[in-house]
Amino acid sequence: MSGQHSEMFKVWALRLAIITTFLVVLLSWLNGVKLFDLIVRAGVSFGVMYLLLIGFYTLFERTAPPKPQDEQPDSGRGGFIDISVGDDQLQTPPEQDARFPGQVDKDLSEGLPNSERQAEIVRRMGWE
Repeated sequence: MSGQHSEMFKVWALRLAIITTFLVVLLSWLNGVKLFDLIVRAGVSFGVMYLLLIGFYTLFERTAPPKPQDEQPDSGRGGFIDISVGDDQLQTPPEQDARFPGQVDKDLSEGLPNSERQAEIVRRMGWE
């Protein structure tokens, strides 16, 4: 994955350096710079811009913290939000139950929870 991002960044760095070179050449030509000086300015502007972009990318790549290799897939739980509203049961992952898209609670298809369940949720939230 890092290789793919690296190649994409190099392509964009090249494009940005070419656009910068074009602007430098255009502004230099409008100011009446001689042809030899125009070629030198184009080369220097392209080289400086491209090397700066690639240099910064290399610097960021070397100083970035390593990515964890053993990432756990999401268990379908919404994190802190579920706990704060009193949901203590694990939700099924979305790929197992396709009838309820997004983050819709499948228990709501059977209607709202009864008053005892609502009172339990309110008590867990600390509202007495």
